[in-house]
Amino acid sequence: MSGTDLESLPKETLIKIIRMMARNWLTVDGLWFRGVEGKFGLAAAVELDVKMWEQQAIIETKRIKETLGVKEKGIEGVLKILEYMTSSYAYCFEYEEKSPDRVVIRYPHCIPQEARVRQGLGEFPCRPTGETILKRIIEIIDPRVTFRCLACPPGEHAADFWCKWELTFPHTVEPATGMV
Repeated sequence: MSGTDLESLPKETLIKIIRMMARNWLTVDGLWFRGVEGKFGLAAAVELDVKMWEQQAIIETKRIKETLGVKEKGIEGVLKILEYMTSSYAYCFEYEEKSPDRVVIRYPHCIPQEARVRQGLGEFPCRPTGETILKRIIEIIDPRVTFRCLACPPGEHAADFWCKWELTFPHTVEPATGMV
């Protein structure tokens, strides 16, 4: 099948293909990580993973922004990018809290972490990767947004989620009028 045949497929099939491709993409990422870890150790794998995701987040954010015409700023713009990143089709985040100036998102499932635990490898310290991804998205979408890690390996996390992040957006008040 060529790429042009996609137009003839039913919507349900296209959705299945997108989810499958997202999982395939995560599999490649995981195999790469495990290969580096096996040859050079966990610290080197995490270091290289952060460098890779720094570039990937920039490229993917720009592509999503261009393809979908994302104009939103603030938390709304950052969330729009997160919702359309390739990995979001394989495992999704949930909103624990959501308002225009603050949102808390959590990931109840993490395919790479769950696979490592199943294989007896234990959790890996993914917090630096998550911080890098959010930092790069925010730089492109709206640098006024800030983020904070509430829980993520190597730190403690509850049994019902892997990581939790808080995004905040400071609304400024006009000094002369007191209006937002």
